[in-house]
Amino acid sequence: TNAPTILPVTAEPTTPRAPTGSPIELSDITQWNDGETHVINSKETSFLDESIVVTRGTTFLLEPGGYVEAPLNTNWPAVRLSIGSMFAGTGGAINGSYADPSFLEGEYEDGGDGLHINNGQSSDVTGSKGSFFDGVVIVGGDAPIGVGGNALYVNGFGSEAKIYGGSFVGGKGAKDNGYSILVQNSAKVHVYSGSFDGEIKVDRSAEIIFYGCFKRDRLQVSGTFPDETYLDVSIRTSYGGEITLMAVSEQECDTAPSTSPTNFPTVSPRPTPKYNHGDRNTLSFAEMSLSLASMLLFGLFWI
Repeated sequence: TNAPTILPVTAEPTTPRAPTGSPIELSDITQWNDGETHVINSKETSFLDESIVVTRGTTFLLEPGGYVEAPLNTNWPAVRLSIGSMFAGTGGAINGSYADPSFLEGEYEDGGDGLHINNGQSSDVTGSKGSFFDGVVIVGGDAPIGVGGNALYVNGFGSEAKIYGGSFVGGKGAKDNGYSILVQNSAKVHVYSGSFDGEIKVDRSAEIIFYGCFKRDRLQVSGTFPDETYLDVSIRTSYGGEITLMAVSEQECDTAPSTSPTNFPTVSPRPTPKYNHGDRNTLSFAEMSLSLASMLLFGLFWI
């Protein structure tokens, strides 16, 4: 077997996607539901032509050298989290299903999603969580005659993603491209850095929060993250979806807060330093990356 055609260090595909398998069957789904931590960090531990379902409080850690690529022509995402499960990506790649028109056979003409973070039950306690760091790549499947797949889909109250880096690439399609992020149904996404190829959509009382110095002008959000990387992305909202621009105390923004009406460009509000027992709590990006594994085990991302 070969590694995915999307290189883990590349924000955009450098070679065309190619079909690698057949329509999905039960044998093409691996389920982890034991409440343990599963690590993919090499070719030997990776999955090609397979979708992974992570459920019931189980953790999936994707590290450099690992990958998951969904089977051809399926509406299953490459990775699906539900019922209080957790994902953390410090490297590697997740590729959604490629929709090959020469091999459709009545199956799906749209590309598959890369990663789903779902709730799966009726309590916010069972919402799933995801953390993303530099080096991880999440890609929606391409669709030569249909709609491209979404890279990251976060769904349901209690479900949450924290993005400290990584690349999110919506699948390319003849009819339309997939979203780099789709967040719905009261879920939340916090964005501290990262690269986003494809529009973002925030739908049905969900919220996306950008941390840094940003301005919004209609559908466009642009500015810089605390690590000085630049963001310029189109974001659509519907049915109560919210976009929040939040400055941080470690970064000084050039532009003062806007007092204009909401249909005018708005910018990140001035930061309010947070203190704990009189001392400011700060954590560098390097420290966060180095301590990822231990923080995952103790749930410190979600306090």
